[in-house]
Amino acid sequence: MKKLFLILAFAGLCLSNAEAQKKIPHTYRLVGESKARRTEITLPQVKGYNVYKGDFHIHTTYSDGGVNPDSRVTEAWYDGLDIIAITDHYENRKGERNFFKVVAPYNEDGKPTKYLGGNAKNGIKADFNAIHNEAATKLEKSGIPMLLIKGCEMARNNNTHGHFNCLFLKDINTVYDPDMAKAFRKVKEQGGLIIHNHPGWRRKTSDKTEFHNQVYNEGLIDGVEVVNGLSFYPHIVRRCIDEKLAMFANTDIHSTTYANYGSIGLHRTMTLVLAKDLTEKAVKDAILKRRTIAYAGGSLIGEEEWLSEFLNAAVDCRLVRVDEKKGSRLFTITNMSSITYKLRRGKTVYTLEPFKTITYSFGKDKEKKKYLAPKFTIENMWHADFKHPVIELKLDK
Repeated sequence: MKKLFLILAFAGLCLSNAEAQKKIPHTYRLVGESKARRTEITLPQVKGYNVYKGDFHIHTTYSDGGVNPDSRVTEAWYDGLDIIAITDHYENRKGERNFFKVVAPYNEDGKPTKYLGGNAKNGIKADFNAIHNEAATKLEKSGIPMLLIKGCEMARNNNTHGHFNCLFLKDINTVYDPDMAKAFRKVKEQGGLIIHNHPGWRRKTSDKTEFHNQVYNEGLIDGVEVVNGLSFYPHIVRRCIDEKLAMFANTDIHSTTYANYGSIGLHRTMTLVLAKDLTEKAVKDAILKRRTIAYAGGSLIGEEEWLSEFLNAAVDCRLVRVDEKKGSRLFTITNMSSITYKLRRGKTVYTLEPFKTITYSFGKDKEKKKYLAPKFTIENMWHADFKHPVIELKLDK
């Protein structure tokens, strides 16, 4: 027994020495994998159209944003988007002013290069196409399947003119003009579209100004932001319907989207575009034909027809039981999308979360003695005049 004890003690001592002699690594990776994940937002096909998620109002460090163009591409991809338009300001070039200060030591006199800015006297000195190309290069190298639309934002006095995004441009540098209406005509000559941005921002009314009447009546405006960031402009929905304009919801993002949305548990604001495919031609056609739905803060805003079609495509409604004695029918309602819907029946609101199912019974009409259809007021959908649509769910086989 004593000999066995000595053998075991000697073996333990050898093992201990071996452990002590193990080489301590210079660097030890604590996590073996650190690949970022894209947030997939599942949406239905609607009447044969794919639903693409787009943000048509984005700023970078080249104007007054805090993120560079190639990072905007990566950010949008991880946020689940399919389409983006980088729309740096034509006139507000804060990023350039700061850059000139940083590189001042490169100049012989050590003073910052004089910032000329964008105005009637000096014109535009920045190369806006280069901003777009920087993002396009990122897309090409990364292989990210996203559509990048060439654009910019024009801004004048908000009380008289306001801000407008110019999209689908061929050459951003050539559309500037001190006369904003003339600039818009140049955009149209390139086959571009013009979106009226945040029409309720810093204004106490949604009424048009003299300039607005001029460019709207001339047919230069193709759409309006009914939502900018998380600000909803209810009166603009009626304008879009009456004047046959596309509805947009855009972030107008200057900081990171996580700071504005992810940190509070929201998908970023986006425009849902119902298009045949993810091409510039198809997306442009969808906008011109007003197949868009604004999505922000968990709410959907648009024309009543498209809201109804969208919900019925996203929700699977099935009749599972008929109780003739009680005069009722039981339905299962399954949400097949990544969006939550608020269904109100009477005074009760039912929350239909993504990929969840609820059951609901409908009785008979007391006068007609016929079974009631599965119909709800959708509390997180808005159409004209600040109203929620009442939508009848179609039965799925």
